[in-house]
Amino acid sequence: MNAPNAEVADSKRRVVAIGPLLGRYALVVVFVAIIGLFTALRPSTFATLGNAQAIASTQAVVALLALAATMPLVVGAFDVSIGYQLGLSQTLCAGLSIQSGWPIGLSALVAVAACVAVGTVNGLLVTRLRLNSFICTLGVGILVLGLTELYGNDNTISGPLPSFFTGLGRNTVADVPLPFVYVIVAALLLWVGLEYTAWGRECHATGGNRRAALLAGVRTDTVTMQAFVIAGALSGISGVLSVSILGAAAPTVGLGSLLPAFAAAFLGATAIRTGRFNALGTILAVYLLATGITGLQLLGAQFYVQDLFNGGALIIALTLSALVGRSRGRGET
Repeated sequence: MNAPNAEVADSKRRVVAIGPLLGRYALVVVFVAIIGLFTALRPSTFATLGNAQAIASTQAVVALLALAATMPLVVGAFDVSIGYQLGLSQTLCAGLSIQSGWPIGLSALVAVAACVAVGTVNGLLVTRLRLNSFICTLGVGILVLGLTELYGNDNTISGPLPSFFTGLGRNTVADVPLPFVYVIVAALLLWVGLEYTAWGRECHATGGNRRAALLAGVRTDTVTMQAFVIAGALSGISGVLSVSILGAAAPTVGLGSLLPAFAAAFLGATAIRTGRFNALGTILAVYLLATGITGLQLLGAQFYVQDLFNGGALIIALTLSALVGRSRGRGET
């Protein structure tokens, strides 16, 4: 009489054990399904090495910006100035090199340093003055846009750049675009730092419950400041990489990458470490979105499909995050 009950209990335990695993890797399954679908529909154009390389390379700038968006989100803050910082970095890197004749290495260093300075300002406003992170970074971003337009005369900056510099954004290693390699290295560094160090635990504790983390002795202001500085550095690097790929700069170029970056950050929080903003989930989401958009464009979708796809993904990601949070809350009661 007890055997059937034991079998039912075992099956329930297996379902309970498999459920979280499916939740963690559902985005991977969706990614594979999207690739399979468009491969079947457009085998001659979608399922090619050239298309894969194009997606990997062109999305590298957005991927780095998405990692920049992820860092403040981990500590419970927003940084909507990252798109403006990308434009600042791009304009300074190209302008100092092409218009002022500076060495490209120095130009790139100054561009990244300027964004680190912006990140520092953001961190100080949030941690010292206790300003709302969304509002104050929006204000800082608009200020940065004005300064960028002032420096670049609101014009596109283009001209000859050293071949070794453009090669850093256009070359491949074993058929893998170098920009994609940079993204993977940055994502792995952030993943290890956030998941396997005391600093990472402090960051997640701050984002989970700042008050409780502070009472537990976590350096909430310090890790919040560090998150904004890292976001600034990644935004600056993404701007420099953009110049090496495109060979030009425009002050407003980063604004178009802002929505995809945040959509990927929120969508990535539904994968790998469900309910947590994490670097690997963010990168997975960036390339899932890019692959879906590319497939739709190859099928003849209009230009506006990108905004529709990214906006819809952001809404879905926010909904899933809310549902995960509610289910966890019920589980703890």
